[in-house]
Amino acid sequence: MTTQPTAPAAAPDIAAVDQALADRCQSSGDYLAGLITRGMLESVSRPGKLPELLFPDGDPVLVRAVWEAALAVGYQAGKTAARPTWAPDALRKLRAELDVAGYVAMGRLAGRSASIHPPRHPADDEAPAVDSMGRGEHP
Repeated sequence: MTTQPTAPAAAPDIAAVDQALADRCQSSGDYLAGLITRGMLESVSRPGKLPELLFPDGDPVLVRAVWEAALAVGYQAGKTAARPTWAPDALRKLRAELDVAGYVAMGRLAGRSASIHPPRHPADDEAPAVDSMGRGEHP
């Protein structure tokens, strides 16, 4: 009995695989940033001491001013995340405004967030791979 050779599998779309892997790296990086943040906070005991940890040799007045601005930015980001029904439209509008002002890289970040809001992992759109053996069928 002779067997017929099986056709080679279609080559994966390299651009799609590349993007999926890059997105996973970004997601992992975001997770690690949260762990580092926790470690930093544990090392100084309270959030008010974080500026001095980050910039121990900096001008204390300048460090404090930058820190206060960062807290306001974080608060605004939290408000956006808490209202996911309008966040994508607001982020797309922001991207356009940033692009026009010449802040293209920042606009790209806003656009990326708009495309994945509400928060989800890029792999959520991937179809699960199921082979015939997994369904109890014969190959």
